[in-house]
Amino acid sequence: MKKLNVFAFAMFAASSIFVSCGSTSTLKGNAPIMDEGTPVVIDYQGKALGSPIPAWVVAMGDGNQKKIRKSLELDNDTAIFALNSKGNDLDFLKTWTDQVDARAEVASSIEQTVGQTVQSELNAVQIDDQRKTKAAKLYSSTMTNLTLNGLQKEAAYWIKTRTPKPGVKKPATPADWTEEYTYYVVYTMGKDMYQLQLKKALDDVEDNDDQTIFLKSVLTEKLTQTIVTPEQTMVNYDNAKVEVVEDKQ
Repeated sequence: MKKLNVFAFAMFAASSIFVSCGSTSTLKGNAPIMDEGTPVVIDYQGKALGSPIPAWVVAMGDGNQKKIRKSLELDNDTAIFALNSKGNDLDFLKTWTDQVDARAEVASSIEQTVGQTVQSELNAVQIDDQRKTKAAKLYSSTMTNLTLNGLQKEAAYWIKTRTPKPGVKKPATPADWTEEYTYYVVYTMGKDMYQLQLKKALDDVEDNDDQTIFLKSVLTEKLTQTIVTPEQTMVNYDNAKVEVVEDKQ
Protein backbone atom coordinates (compact mmCIF):
# COMPACT_ATOMS: atom_id res chain seq x y z
CA MET A 1 0.00 0.00 0.00
CA LYS A 2 1.33 3.41 -0.90
CA LYS A 3 2.72 5.57 1.86
CA LEU A 4 3.30 9.19 1.07
CA ASN A 5 5.16 11.70 3.17
CA VAL A 6 5.42 15.27 2.03
CA PHE A 7 7.26 18.18 3.39
CA ALA A 8 7.34 21.71 2.09
CA PHE A 9 9.54 24.56 2.97
CA ALA A 10 9.88 28.15 1.79
CA MET A 11 13.31 29.58 2.47
CA PHE A 12 13.97 33.08 1.32
CA ALA A 13 13.29 35.89 3.82
CA ALA A 14 16.60 35.96 5.66
CA SER A 15 19.56 35.58 3.34
CA SER A 16 21.89 35.08 6.28
CA ILE A 17 20.24 31.77 7.14
CA PHE A 18 21.31 29.88 4.03
CA VAL A 19 24.32 29.99 1.75
CA SER A 20 23.87 29.16 -1.93
CA CYS A 21 27.01 27.88 -3.61
CA GLY A 22 28.35 24.91 -5.56
CA SER A 23 28.51 21.52 -3.89
CA THR A 24 31.55 19.34 -3.40
CA SER A 25 31.34 15.56 -3.55
CA THR A 26 33.34 13.15 -1.41
CA LEU A 27 32.68 9.85 0.28
CA LYS A 28 30.59 10.11 3.40
CA GLY A 29 32.19 10.39 6.81
CA ASN A 30 31.29 8.52 9.96
CA ALA A 31 27.75 7.19 9.88
CA PRO A 32 25.41 7.77 12.82
CA ILE A 33 24.68 4.90 15.20
CA MET A 34 21.77 2.88 13.84
CA ASP A 35 19.39 0.57 15.66
CA GLU A 36 18.54 -2.94 14.48
CA GLY A 37 15.31 -1.84 12.79
CA THR A 38 16.92 0.83 10.60
CA PRO A 39 16.40 0.39 6.83
CA VAL A 40 19.66 -0.49 5.04
CA VAL A 41 20.29 0.77 1.50
CA ILE A 42 20.83 -2.16 -0.90
CA ASP A 43 20.39 -0.43 -4.28
CA TYR A 44 20.03 3.08 -5.65
CA GLN A 45 19.83 5.08 -8.86
CA GLY A 46 23.19 5.16 -10.63
CA LYS A 47 24.84 2.53 -8.43
CA ALA A 48 25.96 0.44 -11.42
CA LEU A 49 27.76 3.51 -12.81
CA GLY A 50 29.49 4.25 -9.53
CA SER A 51 27.55 7.46 -8.95
CA PRO A 52 26.97 8.58 -5.34
CA ILE A 53 23.58 9.15 -3.76
CA PRO A 54 23.02 12.95 -3.92
CA ALA A 55 23.40 14.84 -0.66
CA TRP A 56 19.90 16.31 -0.97
CA VAL A 57 18.38 12.82 -0.81
CA VAL A 58 20.16 11.99 2.45
CA ALA A 59 19.38 15.46 3.80
CA MET A 60 15.64 14.94 3.25
CA GLY A 61 15.67 12.09 5.75
CA ASP A 62 17.82 14.10 8.16
CA GLY A 63 15.59 17.17 7.93
CA ASN A 64 18.66 19.24 6.96
CA GLN A 65 17.28 22.11 4.87
CA LYS A 66 20.65 23.78 4.30
CA LYS A 67 22.13 20.72 2.63
CA ILE A 68 19.11 20.27 0.39
CA ARG A 69 19.36 23.83 -0.89
CA LYS A 70 23.13 23.71 -1.23
CA SER A 71 23.24 20.31 -2.94
CA LEU A 72 20.72 21.45 -5.56
CA GLU A 73 22.36 24.91 -5.83
CA LEU A 74 19.09 26.71 -5.23
CA ASP A 75 19.13 30.37 -4.23
CA ASN A 76 17.21 32.00 -1.42
CA ASP A 77 14.55 33.39 -3.75
CA THR A 78 13.22 29.90 -4.36
CA ALA A 79 10.55 28.05 -2.41
CA ILE A 80 11.25 24.33 -2.17
CA PHE A 81 8.73 21.50 -1.88
CA ALA A 82 10.02 17.94 -1.49
CA LEU A 83 7.97 14.76 -1.76
CA ASN A 84 8.89 11.18 -1.00
CA SER A 85 6.80 8.07 -1.52
CA LYS A 86 7.47 4.50 -0.34
CA GLY A 87 6.40 1.12 -1.64
CA ASN A 88 7.53 -2.10 -3.33
CA ASP A 89 6.66 -1.06 -6.91
CA LEU A 90 9.07 1.58 -8.18
CA ASP A 91 7.25 2.21 -11.46
CA PHE A 92 4.01 2.85 -9.58
CA LEU A 93 5.76 5.24 -7.19
CA LYS A 94 7.25 7.22 -10.07
CA THR A 95 3.91 7.40 -11.88
CA TRP A 96 2.02 8.38 -8.75
CA THR A 97 4.48 11.04 -7.61
CA ASP A 98 5.14 12.50 -11.06
CA GLN A 99 1.63 12.44 -12.50
CA VAL A 100 -0.76 12.76 -9.55
CA ASP A 101 -1.37 16.39 -8.69
CA ALA A 102 1.65 17.37 -6.58
CA ARG A 103 -0.03 20.64 -5.61
CA ALA A 104 -2.69 18.77 -3.63
CA GLU A 105 -0.07 16.74 -1.77
CA VAL A 106 2.00 19.80 -0.87
CA ALA A 107 -1.09 21.71 0.22
CA SER A 108 -2.07 18.78 2.42
CA SER A 109 1.34 18.86 4.10
CA ILE A 110 1.05 22.60 4.69
CA GLU A 111 -2.42 22.02 6.11
CA GLN A 112 -1.03 19.62 8.71
CA THR A 113 1.77 22.02 9.60
CA VAL A 114 -0.67 24.87 10.03
CA GLY A 115 -2.82 22.76 12.36
CA GLN A 116 0.21 21.86 14.49
CA THR A 117 1.39 25.48 14.60
CA VAL A 118 -2.02 26.76 15.65
CA GLN A 119 -2.22 24.26 18.48
CA SER A 120 1.30 25.13 19.63
CA GLU A 121 0.69 28.89 19.56
CA LEU A 122 -2.64 28.67 21.36
CA ASN A 123 -1.24 26.38 24.04
CA ALA A 124 0.92 29.31 25.11
CA VAL A 125 -2.03 31.61 25.76
CA GLN A 126 -5.13 31.39 27.92
CA ILE A 127 -7.63 30.03 25.39
CA ASP A 128 -10.09 27.23 26.04
CA ASP A 129 -9.91 23.91 24.19
CA GLN A 130 -13.01 24.62 22.14
CA ARG A 131 -11.48 27.75 20.64
CA LYS A 132 -8.21 25.93 20.00
CA THR A 133 -9.97 23.18 18.09
CA LYS A 134 -12.07 25.67 16.12
CA ALA A 135 -9.04 27.79 15.15
CA ALA A 136 -6.95 24.76 14.15
CA LYS A 137 -9.74 23.48 11.90
CA LEU A 138 -10.41 26.93 10.45
CA TYR A 139 -6.83 27.66 9.40
CA SER A 140 -5.68 24.19 8.42
CA SER A 141 -8.72 23.48 6.24
CA THR A 142 -8.20 26.75 4.40
CA MET A 143 -4.77 25.54 3.23
CA THR A 144 -6.45 22.93 1.03
CA ASN A 145 -7.45 25.88 -1.17
CA LEU A 146 -3.81 26.87 -1.67
CA THR A 147 -3.39 26.62 -5.43
CA LEU A 148 0.42 26.42 -5.64
CA ASN A 149 0.45 27.26 -9.34
CA GLY A 150 3.95 27.47 -10.79
CA LEU A 151 5.53 24.35 -9.28
CA GLN A 152 8.46 23.06 -11.35
CA LYS A 153 10.12 19.66 -11.01
CA GLU A 154 13.72 20.18 -9.94
CA ALA A 155 15.13 16.70 -9.22
CA ALA A 156 14.12 13.07 -8.67
CA TYR A 157 15.89 10.01 -7.26
CA TRP A 158 15.20 6.54 -5.86
CA ILE A 159 16.78 4.20 -3.33
CA LYS A 160 15.94 0.63 -2.31
CA THR A 161 16.23 -0.51 1.30
CA ARG A 162 15.66 -3.62 3.34
CA THR A 163 14.53 -3.78 6.96
CA PRO A 164 14.36 -6.76 9.33
CA LYS A 165 10.76 -7.85 9.76
CA PRO A 166 9.19 -7.21 13.17
CA GLY A 167 10.34 -9.77 15.71
CA VAL A 168 13.37 -10.87 13.65
CA LYS A 169 16.50 -10.07 15.67
CA LYS A 170 19.05 -11.87 13.48
CA PRO A 171 17.81 -12.04 9.89
CA ALA A 172 19.42 -14.89 7.96
CA THR A 173 17.22 -15.46 4.89
CA PRO A 174 15.47 -13.19 2.36
CA ALA A 175 12.17 -14.01 4.08
CA ASP A 176 13.46 -12.24 7.20
CA TRP A 177 13.62 -8.87 5.42
CA THR A 178 11.14 -6.36 4.03
CA GLU A 179 12.36 -4.63 0.88
CA GLU A 180 11.03 -1.21 -0.12
CA TYR A 181 11.69 1.60 -2.57
CA THR A 182 11.68 5.29 -1.66
CA TYR A 183 11.19 7.77 -4.48
CA TYR A 184 12.21 11.40 -3.86
CA VAL A 185 11.11 14.43 -5.88
CA VAL A 186 11.87 18.11 -5.35
CA TYR A 187 9.67 20.86 -6.77
CA THR A 188 10.45 24.57 -6.72
CA MET A 189 8.55 27.82 -7.09
CA GLY A 190 9.52 31.48 -7.23
CA LYS A 191 9.35 33.33 -3.92
CA ASP A 192 6.98 36.06 -5.09
CA MET A 193 4.52 33.62 -6.64
CA TYR A 194 4.42 31.48 -3.50
CA GLN A 195 3.96 34.47 -1.19
CA LEU A 196 1.10 35.79 -3.30
CA GLN A 197 -0.79 32.48 -3.21
CA LEU A 198 -0.14 31.99 0.50
CA LYS A 199 -1.38 35.49 1.30
CA LYS A 200 -4.56 34.94 -0.69
CA ALA A 201 -5.31 31.69 1.15
CA LEU A 202 -4.81 33.28 4.58
CA ASP A 203 -6.79 36.38 3.61
CA ASP A 204 -9.75 34.11 2.88
CA VAL A 205 -9.81 32.92 6.50
CA GLU A 206 -12.73 34.57 8.27
CA ASP A 207 -11.41 34.71 11.82
CA ASN A 208 -13.54 37.06 13.91
CA ASP A 209 -12.18 35.94 17.28
CA ASP A 210 -10.06 38.66 18.92
CA GLN A 211 -8.06 36.02 20.77
CA THR A 212 -7.02 34.06 17.66
CA ILE A 213 -6.79 36.68 14.91
CA PHE A 214 -3.04 37.01 15.59
CA LEU A 215 -2.57 33.59 14.02
CA LYS A 216 -2.69 35.06 10.51
CA SER A 217 0.55 36.95 10.97
CA VAL A 218 2.19 34.07 12.85
CA LEU A 219 1.37 31.57 10.12
CA THR A 220 2.41 33.93 7.33
CA GLU A 221 5.82 34.36 8.94
CA LYS A 222 6.29 30.65 9.61
CA LEU A 223 5.32 29.48 6.15
CA THR A 224 7.44 32.07 4.35
CA GLN A 225 10.53 32.41 6.55
CA THR A 226 11.03 29.10 8.30
CA ILE A 227 10.96 25.44 7.45
CA VAL A 228 8.07 23.01 7.52
CA THR A 229 10.12 19.93 8.38
CA PRO A 230 9.08 16.28 8.04
CA GLU A 231 9.51 13.57 10.59
CA GLN A 232 13.12 12.46 10.26
CA THR A 233 13.67 8.99 8.81
CA MET A 234 16.85 7.14 9.74
CA VAL A 235 18.47 5.14 6.94
CA ASN A 236 21.72 3.16 7.01
CA TYR A 237 23.92 4.21 4.06
CA ASP A 238 26.94 2.04 4.98
CA ASN A 239 26.58 0.03 1.76
CA ALA A 240 26.28 3.12 -0.45
CA LYS A 241 28.49 5.81 -1.89
CA VAL A 242 27.12 9.16 -0.74
CA GLU A 243 27.82 12.72 -1.82
CA VAL A 244 28.84 14.97 1.06
CA VAL A 245 28.00 18.68 1.08
CA GLU A 246 29.18 20.89 3.91
CA ASP A 247 26.33 22.93 5.38
CA LYS A 248 28.48 25.37 7.29
CA GLN A 249 28.07 29.07 6.55
